[in-house]
Amino acid sequence: MISHLYRCIFTHVPKTGGKSVLAAFGLPMLGTEYDGSLTHIENPYGHRPLRNEWKEQLADYFCFAIVRDPLERLASAFFYLDAGGCNRFDAAYRDQHLSVYRGNFLAFVEKLERHIDHDHFRPQSWWLTSPEGVLLPDFIGRYETLQSDFANIASRIGLETPALAHLNASRRPPVNTCYTVQARRKTAEIYAEDFRLLEYRCSIPVD
Repeated sequence: MISHLYRCIFTHVPKTGGKSVLAAFGLPMLGTEYDGSLTHIENPYGHRPLRNEWKEQLADYFCFAIVRDPLERLASAFFYLDAGGCNRFDAAYRDQHLSVYRGNFLAFVEKLERHIDHDHFRPQSWWLTSPEGVLLPDFIGRYETLQSDFANIASRIGLETPALAHLNASRRPPVNTCYTVQARRKTAEIYAEDFRLLEYRCSIPVD
């Protein structure tokens, strides 16, 4: 999303609270509900890597994103899509690619490489880095501290907003019950760049 009124660019990484952020800019949760009336906003829906949104004439815009613990995000994305997501594309992906797992998250993790190019499962660093692998946002907030981090963002761009609403949540078991040691280890390997660049830690107990 590009807001010319607030001179900022928000990169919406899937399953990191992005719809709550968009709501703070006056946008409805779903693109099908939006009438296009906020003419100062470009590309409010969908997910685009920041390197595709950046334009020379926007070089002085404040770029921000929200990220999330990779283990939490992966579990959230799986159970969200397994329940049908929020649109027909999500439901189609569930039917064509996830239904084989019958809601079994561990079976899905075993085959995670097959799904890594789907937006919800792409590494977060893919959305936020240059072709050389350098993080591009001016500020990266965290899902775990979303309210305070977004308050800092809002102050920086001059946006007056109340506390963020919790929108588009997925229903899933607590993350510490979702993973075995093996599944945790495999997820840490696949998302190693996220853990490194975004400075999350993955504690893997000894078998």
